[in-house]
Amino acid sequence: MRYLAHKRNDTDGKEELLIDHLNQTAEMAAEFAKSIGYEKIAYEMGKLHDIGKYSDKFQRRINGENITVNHSTAGTITAFKYRLPMTAFCISGHHGGLPDFGGRFDTADSGTFLGKVNDKSVENYSAWKTEQPDFEKQIVPEPMLGKGEEFRSAFLIHMLFSCLVDSDFICTERFMLDDTVSRGGYDDIPVLLERLNAYTAKWGTPTKELNILRSEIQKQCIAAKDSNENLLSLTVPTGGGKTISSLAFALNYAVQDKHRRKRVIYVIPYTSIIEQNAAVFKDALGAENVVEHHSNVTFDPKDTSSETVKRQQLACENWDAPVIVTTAVQFFESLFSNKPSKSRKLHNISDSVIIFDEAQMLPIQYLVPCVKVINELTEICNSTAVLCTATQPSLDEFFGECKGLSNYKIPEICCENPEKYAEKFRRTEFVYDGKLDDDELVFRLQNEEQVLCVVNKKDHAKKLFSTLGDSEENICLSTHEYPAHRKRSIKKIRERLNNNLPCKVISTSLIEAGVDLDFKTVYRAISGIDSILQAGGRCNREGKNNRSDSLVHIFDTDVVLDYQQINASIARKIIEKYGSEIYTATAIKEYFDELYYYLKSGKDDDFNYKDIVKKYQSLQFKTVANDFKMIDNDTKTVYIPTEENKDLISELRNSKYTKELFRKLEQYAVNLYSGEFKKLDDASAIEIVDGEFYILADSKYYSEKTGIIFPDSGLGMGICI
Repeated sequence: MRYLAHKRNDTDGKEELLIDHLNQTAEMAAEFAKSIGYEKIAYEMGKLHDIGKYSDKFQRRINGENITVNHSTAGTITAFKYRLPMTAFCISGHHGGLPDFGGRFDTADSGTFLGKVNDKSVENYSAWKTEQPDFEKQIVPEPMLGKGEEFRSAFLIHMLFSCLVDSDFICTERFMLDDTVSRGGYDDIPVLLERLNAYTAKWGTPTKELNILRSEIQKQCIAAKDSNENLLSLTVPTGGGKTISSLAFALNYAVQDKHRRKRVIYVIPYTSIIEQNAAVFKDALGAENVVEHHSNVTFDPKDTSSETVKRQQLACENWDAPVIVTTAVQFFESLFSNKPSKSRKLHNISDSVIIFDEAQMLPIQYLVPCVKVINELTEICNSTAVLCTATQPSLDEFFGECKGLSNYKIPEICCENPEKYAEKFRRTEFVYDGKLDDDELVFRLQNEEQVLCVVNKKDHAKKLFSTLGDSEENICLSTHEYPAHRKRSIKKIRERLNNNLPCKVISTSLIEAGVDLDFKTVYRAISGIDSILQAGGRCNREGKNNRSDSLVHIFDTDVVLDYQQINASIARKIIEKYGSEIYTATAIKEYFDELYYYLKSGKDDDFNYKDIVKKYQSLQFKTVANDFKMIDNDTKTVYIPTEENKDLISELRNSKYTKELFRKLEQYAVNLYSGEFKKLDDASAIEIVDGEFYILADSKYYSEKTGIIFPDSGLGMGICI
């Protein structure tokens, strides 16, 4: 009998033999797993993953019968029988996702791993042995990790799962599309290094002091290429050129024979800055070599004019491009996801240099699980991680605990005295103004020419903006505006600043991390020292003005988010102690040390929210995936109709759902908390499509000045369009 894996019923009826699919998947999975040294185990997974297709019932289904067949459980049971638990676990989830481990008495309908192992209803698939008669003789035993290595065991399962599902996807894709899909085709790392060198050579020999210092920092990053460390920090003051310097380190390090990294992955905290950084990389390395993977990037599936576009679409699935620019949310939620689609990319994080830009923004509530996965990537996946920031957090102790080392210190790439650069790049003076009420604050802003005011809450930003006045020079930024709206606003701000026009901006913290804007004066509501310094980085950014004239005003306010209370309290102590010297490495370290000490002395879950680590170590993959959400998912997405997206909104209303539709609509999406959503819904301002998609039905509740306006905001409708 000819056992089939796939059949192209809707085209030419071409058939793929099952044994061919198993062999091809096994060989590709083994290749993917080389970086973690588990290629033989991955090969076994590939050989067993679809053996349930040997059942008569599945073969009838593939030949046209309208019947349902569970074909993934057979491989799970067989691998478990051969004492291959990692293989069994990966196969159990290769269609529906990695399950929770479960209990010994679980049955098939429980959906757990042990429930699948105990499934007695699996169709007879014994014919698999006729095509793999020597499998038992060739079994490679799986390693047994000892006590204390439970997290690593779970991590290895997840990485092997990635190898299996990505190879399965690609092999199936090649057959179904008859090898018409072109993957790869990128320049390799040595070529990218040549391009970067040519790009920076155009700058010539620096003559101005700040450019000389930037060149010094870049040279130190290049000199670090011979480092034997897989975990490093790069502390560069705002304006020190860390984007290009970190790229220079990554490429020079990656080409060394003793390292040989395949790609560079940039992990950036906000989508508001990701495109800015990606544009720099594309300019230096060629757009065809840089893939952005985040919620604001879209590809048109109908666009067949460019091979680059098609390759970048595919690279977003599994990150096989040489340079990936992504968000911290995408990166970490993928590492804790149980879904095949999100897990495909994980094996390609191996053999990489991973730059964590603005490392101080790693989420405190998930700091322990995030640190643990970074540690595993550097210790067993042949990857190198760089914690890159102007305000380095005190993560030495967290990584030391992972490594079992006391007094561990993360090696620094920029070996010169960091205080030297902090002082040299200091372009502002920090001033503590005490408490300012809104009237006093607005009065001060009105008397500034080019000023940024960063506050803690969206409603506070809107209120200040409303008081400031509806003028062309006044701009409000918050996440109550859809992304395309914010992009237009940031472009307008940049143009006004560059043309030396009056510009007064009220913003939430979204503007702080890396948005390349240069104001004469900045006001920052009290918050953590890191946030204050990040806001200060938007003041006199290019050093055009005297430091003494470039003031960053820190002011007290009652409008502080609950989770910021402790940060603000410690920041006040640091400001009281160090005054205008809060930018120094000593002050920053003391701030983070005290913050982490306070949190450690409190609840046990302050760095390990929802006990993610324990659940992960217990192989509760599905539960962890549901619990690990870096962004509060107690929100509803509302799409804002505009003239430019009317065709997209029409598709949504007509239930023409595609992945591409929703990716494009994300440019016009605002996420609202349940209470915010209810205010609009109660005002009949929400149109509900198919019970699960939401469109703003009344344009008076959206302003091109401030975004969403709520019925009881008290801001009036005068600024609405």
